[in-house]
Amino acid sequence: MRYKRLNEINLSNKSVLLRLDLNTPIENGLVANHERIIRSLPTINFILDNSSRLIIMSHLGRPEENGTFQEEFSLAPVVRETEKLLNRKIPLYSLSDIEDSNLTDGIYFIENTRFNIGEKNNDSDLSSRLANLADLFVMDAFATSHRSHASTTGVIKFSDDACAGLLLDEELTALSKVKENSQNSVAILGGSKISTKLSLIDSLSESMDKVILGGGIANTCLSAKGYAVGSSLVEESMMDQAKKLVENPKIIIPETVIVSESPDKEGRVTLADSIEENEFIFDIAPEALEDLKPILQNAGTILWNGPMGFFEKENFFEGTKKIAEMISSSKGFSVLGGGDTISAAEKAGVIDRINYVSTAGGAFLEFMEGKKLPAIEALIEKVI
Repeated sequence: MRYKRLNEINLSNKSVLLRLDLNTPIENGLVANHERIIRSLPTINFILDNSSRLIIMSHLGRPEENGTFQEEFSLAPVVRETEKLLNRKIPLYSLSDIEDSNLTDGIYFIENTRFNIGEKNNDSDLSSRLANLADLFVMDAFATSHRSHASTTGVIKFSDDACAGLLLDEELTALSKVKENSQNSVAILGGSKISTKLSLIDSLSESMDKVILGGGIANTCLSAKGYAVGSSLVEESMMDQAKKLVENPKIIIPETVIVSESPDKEGRVTLADSIEENEFIFDIAPEALEDLKPILQNAGTILWNGPMGFFEKENFFEGTKKIAEMISSSKGFSVLGGGDTISAAEKAGVIDRINYVSTAGGAFLEFMEGKKLPAIEALIEKVI
């Protein structure tokens, strides 16, 4: 995968437009979790140390794309948090205002990219306006690289020069390592719906040695195997596809589970063939975890996306917690991605022992499926 990298380019006396993904949770006008800003700091600092001017842009939330300022989705809280972390003031401009300004050297922010009409449909005029803001465009928003938007993809076409930022390159390197190292490779996929991850399961079951399924995905597969899973979440519309999955010898579906009549009640351990009609599957059982332990201990690479059960409830967190601990103690190279997965690893206290934590959700899944990501393809085409 050949694209230009930030550390390969001479930034001396150049102005830089940097696309980040700073789509962070905002509560009471403050950034509630600044992890995405922290992960972007190496790229920001590298550019500040080596160039004359830096303009940063990002989206935040899902505002109406109507060309108007919407305070609820303003990047102002993100800018204030970035100012604290960098210990310097950073002006925030609208796109039209920054176009009309005679900027001096320094660092600037542009307001939410999704305020601009034409952002989501990759409008050529908007892409060109963005590209004209600087000598070099740096794409460092891996989490939005699967979207063909003006600020992620179109701008690359119109820029004089474009490259991948440090975080984007780091993400692609780590995920490519998982895809390329197939020996003793294990994927762990959880979550509620099989429909959202079917193509990923199919792809990983071809490229990896084992695929362990949990959560609602496993419920549908257990039902496809003929088990009566009580009141558990099952996607009936996906039954034909689930039946094909359970026939694949690479795919592991734990059949010892923890069930309960309610997430607020204590659960009981049972085999999948002994679930009562009014019971729900809420977690993977300790007995099933013991069966998985040697697989994870001997894994060369591990990919994790999605909790094993209703991990938000303390009484059904144990399965996800034990999986997290087994992954973190394995000698294999481990990668995880997705908001719930990161939350589960943080709750289990193992996040610092995972080899690589992706900042992305949708882009992470699509890359692992083998899909081409528009922004990455645009960077590659820029080199050709």
